[in-house]
Amino acid sequence: MIARTDFEGDVNVGLFGVATDRFVFVSPNLSEKDLDAIEKSFNLPLVQTTIATIDLVGLVSVGNSNGILVPYTIYNEEFEALKASSEVPVEIIDSKLTALGNIIVANDNGAICHPEFDARSRKKMEDILDVEVIPGTVAKLPIVGSLALVTNVGAIVHPMVTEEETDSLAQLLKVHVEVGTVNRGSPYTSIGVLANSDGMIAGSDTTGVELAHISQMLGFV
Repeated sequence: MIARTDFEGDVNVGLFGVATDRFVFVSPNLSEKDLDAIEKSFNLPLVQTTIATIDLVGLVSVGNSNGILVPYTIYNEEFEALKASSEVPVEIIDSKLTALGNIIVANDNGAICHPEFDARSRKKMEDILDVEVIPGTVAKLPIVGSLALVTNVGAIVHPMVTEEETDSLAQLLKVHVEVGTVNRGSPYTSIGVLANSDGMIAGSDTTGVELAHISQMLGFV
């Protein structure tokens, strides 16, 4: 299913959740309308909690069908609630880099992270996500999580991505990679879209041309 909407009046819908092919992780504080849109679009179990009282769980966490990574700023009661409601492992990444959704991009085949993560953090990511994790950039920027919208089917990335970066993404994530934008020209593709292999919610400012391109690349048309 393909939808176009906003969450809490914000067109940056990707900030509000983590969509995998097994579950969707969102805050329980979203409105009934927004939760209903998510359930209809993905038809998957909802894993729900805040992170350090933040509703923008897509900004500060990342996951795939095998696990969820959260920052050390998560409160203990939130961490326990997340573990209790999730059928996959949940792990804390103890790093000063806390906006994990902004700086890690992952699918069920691989992951790319901010180059400043140390080897210990990358090993923990690999253990939980059960994929190879390598440091890298998109458009020569370390905020790979916000600049690459990736599912197990395809990827839409920042228009200024280099050929070397495209090749690295395609080889590791095992998907075809193309450039694109969301929400009337924004290059922050994953911030403007929440998607997995079977469903997609794009920000309401996304144009018809942008939506058609993203839908094609992610296998919906």
